[in-house]
Parts: sequence; structure tokens; C-alpha cells
Amino acid sequence: MALRTGIAFLLTIYIFLSWQAVADETLFTPLDEAKVHEEANRHFSPFTIISAITKSKINTQEVQGKLTRINYKVPVSFEPSHIINNYKQQIMALGGSILFECHKTACGNINKLIKQIKPLYNIGKESPALLSAKIQLEKKLLYVSILSTNWKLGVTLQVDIIEVIPEPLDLIDVNLAYLDAEVVQKTFEDMSHKDTDNSSDHPMIARLPGAYIQNYQQFDFGQTTVFTSVKNGQHKVEQLEGKITDINYKLPRTYSEFEVNANYKAALLKLGFVQGFNCQGLECGKSRHIQKRIKTLAYIGFDEQQFYSLYTLKRPEGNVHAMTYITGFVGGLWAELKLVEETSLVDDRVSIDLHGLTDKIAQTGHVALEGLLFKFDSDEMLLEATPVVEVVATYLKSHPKQSFYVIGHTDDLGKQSYNQVLSNKRAKAVVKQLLSVYKVPKSQLEAKGIGEYSPVANNSNDAGQKLNRRVELVLRSDNI
Repeated sequence: MALRTGIAFLLTIYIFLSWQAVADETLFTPLDEAKVHEEANRHFSPFTIISAITKSKINTQEVQGKLTRINYKVPVSFEPSHIINNYKQQIMALGGSILFECHKTACGNINKLIKQIKPLYNIGKESPALLSAKIQLEKKLLYVSILSTNWKLGVTLQVDIIEVIPEPLDLIDVNLAYLDAEVVQKTFEDMSHKDTDNSSDHPMIARLPGAYIQNYQQFDFGQTTVFTSVKNGQHKVEQLEGKITDINYKLPRTYSEFEVNANYKAALLKLGFVQGFNCQGLECGKSRHIQKRIKTLAYIGFDEQQFYSLYTLKRPEGNVHAMTYITGFVGGLWAELKLVEETSLVDDRVSIDLHGLTDKIAQTGHVALEGLLFKFDSDEMLLEATPVVEVVATYLKSHPKQSFYVIGHTDDLGKQSYNQVLSNKRAKAVVKQLLSVYKVPKSQLEAKGIGEYSPVANNSNDAGQKLNRRVELVLRSDNI
């Protein structure tokens, strides 16, 4: 009997010494046939220990400290309860106390149990066994959580050990020299050599340092669109006319979208612009819809990171509208600046020539006499109209068998009766000039004025009104 007692005592001493030998790495040596599947170590972390399980809930206790998590794959020949009992035996030998223990159905809902423990790996959901324990040693306090489950092909084992320590808050040192150093702004290389061909900054506002022009459009007179509000993802689109300069800058990614937007805002306000509609992020709608609806040059970016703004500068010679659109993602950043300077359409730049007039008559049977200009509200032709009349006279003399109507047109401003009279006077003035000065036979021409009744453009704006104020030469089919 004494021999058996001595052997048992020596076995306990051996187990304790074996644990001491590996205590710096793991608290427990693994089962002989167990294989480590996954490990995780945290310098300091909270961990939830299960302290009780009832039918309605799982009671827990949070502990904090150095966390070691080891997940083992164990042969199916081991029962989870048997594994837990072996760990329990070692914990009791170390003077530990069991906080909670359960086996099989006593562990409650297995899914809730796994959700609470969050093992590094778990595939088994049968025969669960759980042990929570506290071990107070001379120099440290440990908490242990051990969960084992099985399935038809194996057993999983999750061992979590928390070494209670104060939260280490001395891991980071302060660089006092940084506090004394002056703030140095980042400098950027001049990238203007990468500008797209035939592009330049607008004279009114310079580019951000390090930017280059990736896309560029400019029109002396054109139409462009912006949006003035967004509701339920739908953009209210407005059309602007005038001199258009549309520049898309590629920017260094070290800028933030917010910084770029703030810089443009400050610059435009300094010039006297007033900010109108603006939006940020998702409130601007989806970037793909913006690109489709107003044809932005900038469009590659996250919806959450976009900035859009409209500005207006009022001035006697014509208002200036500015649109800024900033968008980007982790790997790129763009800023589009669109400036629209209100101006009138110059529609007297192209005068007809003999070749053009001949082709137009042959193709369509009529031609607008571009460049045939009159004084305002008058049937008196300007001197600039003389070359046009000469071309018409030359054509008529070379086609003596053709006869034409000379049709006068107006816009719809003013009374209809007045417009009818004015258009008729202008048509007659052209015919008179051709007959008296260039000796065109009277039989070839007949003047008609039809006022505002045959517009070729929208009368709601200056550009359309100017196109509608015209004189046309129309071939008569009844005298061919």
C-alpha cells in the first residue's frame, strides 16, 4: 500500500515538473495524438469565460490579459468528455478551481456555445464538453477555457489560456523632437509636361501643385450641362451656354478629396464667386449616373468620396459659372473644373461662297444666306453683307433658267404683325439690291416675308433667336 502511495506521489511531482518545463510556452502539453490546427496569440485582450448555462441564456465573466489560443485536431477515438476530464485532473493538481463544467446535453444549445467561445476552428457539433477554470499561482493568475466536440471523423479541441496582467500601456514612446520641429508642407514635382496636347490652365484659376491635365475641352461657344439638385438619386440637370473650358486634372494621391475641394472653394470665393448647390459623398448620387447625365470628364472614384459644387460670378459683361467635381479611390484622385463664361453666339463668322451656295441649292433646293446682316430693327443691309449679295448675283446669272423666292424670317420677339412686315421689307431689300446693282433679271426673283412662323432654332435664348433672323434663297419648282 505504501509503495502505491509513493508511486502516485512521484507521478504527481513528475506531472508538475513537466508542466513547469513548458510553462513559458504553453500551460499544457498536448495529447500524444493531437495535432495543432491553428494558433493565435494576443499581447493583451479581453476574453469571455463561461460561468453558467441555463435553458434561457449563457452567463459569462470577462477577464483581460495575455491570451493564448490553440486549436487541435484529435483522433475520433478520443471522447470530448474524456479529454476534458484529463485537463480537469491537471488543473486540480495545480490547485486550480473549476468555475464551470458541462457535458453533452448539459451544455445546452451547441450553436450558442460555439458562437460564444468562437473557436479558431470547429466542425464537430456532437457530444460537447466544456470546462472553465481559475488557477492562482504564486506569481500569476490564470483563467482557462477548454471546449471539445466531435463528429464522425474526428474531434476538435479549443484551449484558451488567459494570463491576467495589467494592460501594458508603455508600448509606445513619444518623439519629443517632433513636437519641436516646424510643420513642413509636402512639396510636389511639376507635372505639367504630362498635360494632354493643346491644353492649358484657365487664366482665372491655376492648378494644384503636382497636378497635370488628363482631359481637356474648350469651345468658344457651346452648350454644357450641370446638375442643380439631387432627389432620390435623380439629378435635376440644367443646360448652360457660352464659352466653355472643361479641365480634368490628375492629382497626387497624397491630397484628400476634402483638401482639394476646400482649395477650389477658397480660390473661387476669393475671385468673387458665390457658391450655390453643393453635395458630398452619397448625397450626390451615384458617380456613374453623374457621368452619364452631365458627361463629366472625371468619373473614376468611390461614391462615398466625391465632392460636387456650383459657383456663379456675376458681372456686367456676362456671368461666369464654375463647376468643380472631385472624385477618387485608393489609387487615384481627379479634380474637374468646368468654367462657362456667358457670351452671345457669333453667328456671322461664316459667309457663303459660290461653291457652297451651288452645292446647297443642288442638294436641298434652298440656302440660308449666312453673313447677310442688317442693322438692328431695320431693312438696311450692313456693308459686311455686300460679298454675300455678290455671290448670289453670280450664281443667279450663271443659272438664268432658275427662279427663286427670297424669304425673310425673324425671331418671335415683338408683335407678329410687325415681324411679318420687317421680314418682308428685308426680303425686298435684297431683291432690290440684286436687281438694281447686279442687273439680275426681275423674272428670277420674288420677295416674301413670313415673319416668325418658320424657326430653325429655339427662340427662348439669344443663340436660337439669331439663327431664326435670316434670309433664305429658295428654288421655285414651278419655273424650272
